[in-house]
Amino acid sequence: MRSRRPATGLAPAVAIVVLTTAGGAAALPPQPAPAEAPAPTAPAPSEAPAAPVAERLSGEARADYESGKALFRNGDFANAFLEFQSAYESSKDARLLWNMIACTSKMHRYSQLLALVERLKQEDRGVLLPEDWATIAEVERNARALVGHLDIAVSERDAEVTIDGQPIGKTPLPGKVIVDAGTRRIRVFKPGFKEHLRVESVAPGAQLALDVRLARPMNGGRLSILASPGDRLALDGEFLGEGQWEGIVPSGRHVVRVTAPGKVPYQARILIRDEALSSVSVGLVPAEKHGGTPPWVWIAGAGAVVAAVLSAGLLLAHDPDAAQVGTAEQSMGAPRPTGFGGRW
Repeated sequence: MRSRRPATGLAPAVAIVVLTTAGGAAALPPQPAPAEAPAPTAPAPSEAPAAPVAERLSGEARADYESGKALFRNGDFANAFLEFQSAYESSKDARLLWNMIACTSKMHRYSQLLALVERLKQEDRGVLLPEDWATIAEVERNARALVGHLDIAVSERDAEVTIDGQPIGKTPLPGKVIVDAGTRRIRVFKPGFKEHLRVESVAPGAQLALDVRLARPMNGGRLSILASPGDRLALDGEFLGEGQWEGIVPSGRHVVRVTAPGKVPYQARILIRDEALSSVSVGLVPAEKHGGTPPWVWIAGAGAVVAAVLSAGLLLAHDPDAAQVGTAEQSMGAPRPTGFGGRW
């Protein structure tokens, strides 16, 4: 005996039916599929209705299914999805894909929903009825309006790409990547190159082309030297300028020297590390100090000051090409394919 349950609380533009069944297939209220979104081609259904899901499952698959059904009805869609997924992996019953689609719809994971719809099209063997496919077509059409497409081109082959921590594949990617609307975090990395990180704000229906240029890591670090105006600065015997200087220096050990007329010279060895910032601040003292204080005291004091301010290890991994645009998760006016029920 099939049951009919009208959809409630849905926007008029998205009249998606909540499906519950005591038998195998679900019935829909009399509602024609939109002309612009015909039902996908599917294998012809068998003449006799399929047995209910529960009657087709046994053992762990049956237990996982019953647990998923209870979790779904309690609103725990994330854990319900995992239970239905486990039951499907054990049984390969396509109606469990239907339930997984229902869970992703409730969680607004529309890119995942679309991937499951494709699997359902490939794996159904006549269990779903034509009216079921009309519902799937409507869910699919509305979900496509809520996702964006990223065309990611990377300068290097075999680079790993992740989006929001999930592996996407190695470059070159086979095609555009479907992602949910909102703020997406994209990471591209390959051994021997600097990691590329960027944040993109994806609007519903957006088509974005991303060009990623991986760079070799810098074999050096940044050195900053600060002294008094007029003090002469040198690195490894090469004159840099007066007062202050900052620039890129090859990794390794170097000698910094600061001099000025009538003052005690300062000289120190420093270690430059890859992609790190090292800072040296020097205050020279007069060569002769009235009052009996020996010059070596002032030299030692200057060395202590520099040792206190010499720093290394501040990462310079900021990518100037990174784009961070907005944080809105959804367009307020976009349709939301909610209200898609499970297959019991």
